[in-house]
Amino acid sequence: MPSYTYAVKGEKLLSSRGYPCKIKRNVSASPESCGYSLYVYKNGKDALKVLDSYKVPYTRFYWGGG
Repeated sequence: MPSYTYAVKGEKLLSSRGYPCKIKRNVSASPESCGYSLYVYKNGKDALKVLDSYKVPYTRFYWGGG
């Protein structure tokens, strides 16, 4: 996420719509990142559409995980 504020906004928005998610601190943050990531645990593509429709910016996204 570009800022901690956007990470919190994204988490509240997605959680209120039933997308399980959590903010996590990045151990090795990239220069364009604030050092926090928003992990969405299911329906990532749909969650991304919600973030886009509410104009919540994100730096990048990854599919998959573990």
